Amino acid sequence: MIAAMRPDIDNIDEYVRNTTARAFSVVASALGIPALLPFLKAVCQSKKSWQARHTGIKICQQIAILMGCAVLPHLTALVEIIEHGLKVRTICSLSLAALAEAAAPYGIESFDSVLEPLWRGIHTHRGKVLAAFLKAIGFIIPLMDAQYANYYTKNSMVILIREFQSPDEEMKKIVLKVRGFARATPCMA
Repeated sequence: MIAAMRPDIDNIDEYVRNTTARAFSVVASALGIPALLPFLKAVCQSKKSWQARHTGIKICQQIAILMGCAVLPHLTALVEIIEHGLKVRTICSLSLAALAEAAAPYGIESFDSVLEPLWRGIHTHRGKVLAAFLKAIGFIIPLMDAQYANYYTKNSMVILIREFQSPDEEMKKIVLKVRGFARATPCMA
């Protein structure tokens, strides 16, 4: 199966790559995530093309979406695979958000290595990249203990308020979703 879909991983057409990512997530569901982890690690660290890295990270996202809480035993490995690709910022952030959503309310320890880069990112990025970073932080905050959730929520509120005034509808949806998570934390209710 992997050999048959391998050429489509770095295809120029994004639609082909997205379809390939979904197909690989079905393979992971059938064979088990551990069977695909070495392959995913190799693809996400590929020096050949950014398309291959992008597709590898998209596969991780699709696995989280398809398998839900079944990713918990493999969460740390999947986060480490994505962490190496933080140069492909938007898809990495969206994949981390999908993993955090699938793992909720467990697994905060798995996100320790990416929390600092995500936190720096919401202070430095703008536009769609910022929206992806906010989404990732928004899904990670509910996994935290109340004290840490309070800290991250309070300090991200300035950015959320600023971005809610943006004309971008997608940004407003993400801000409202993150604000909803903040309201759900016991310390901010």
